[in-house]
Amino acid sequence: MSARFNNIENDVELLNRLQDDDQFAFTSIYNKYWENLYVTAFAILKDKAICEDIIQDVFINIWNKRKSMVIKVSLKAYLTASVKYEVFRQLRKKIESLEMIDDLLIDPATSPQENLEYKELLEHMNNVVNKLSTKCREVFILSREQELSHKEIAVQRNISTKTVENQIGKALSSFKDSIGYTIWTLIFISNSLT
Repeated sequence: MSARFNNIENDVELLNRLQDDDQFAFTSIYNKYWENLYVTAFAILKDKAICEDIIQDVFINIWNKRKSMVIKVSLKAYLTASVKYEVFRQLRKKIESLEMIDDLLIDPATSPQENLEYKELLEHMNNVVNKLSTKCREVFILSREQELSHKEIAVQRNISTKTVENQIGKALSSFKDSIGYTIWTLIFISNSLT
């Protein structure tokens, strides 16, 4: 029997015990996977505290949903996808909190895989901006690239502040709707390179 099969078989046993409220099984899963999951998150976010929070949240969620959890892939793949989802949720929060997408610029020291992930994300974000209506795109660019306030944009475009808020809301909604595609695309790319 191969080591890989033994590992999967062991994970199935750990999951069965976890669903029976076995805290030792939970601790075993945590000890087995937390380090690799942390490295995965840190490679993208480069923030120790946020990455630690992500790993903690993923494992808390595993424990809280242990009775109803259905894993159709390997435990490792499930945990990795969960962490990557949380990582890209953090990136989404940056967009929602009006931080510049430029914060995601590629660090020359990153690996080719990380560069590819960042390029994919930035390209997708640019595509989303380009698909916005003309008015929405103009307001969004004034807000992000020129860092104008809602009031300044309203005066410049001769529209109400409420209209500015609505257009930025539409833009952010487009990002939220599309970010799921980006998350799963990047997970697929990342998995295909590992």
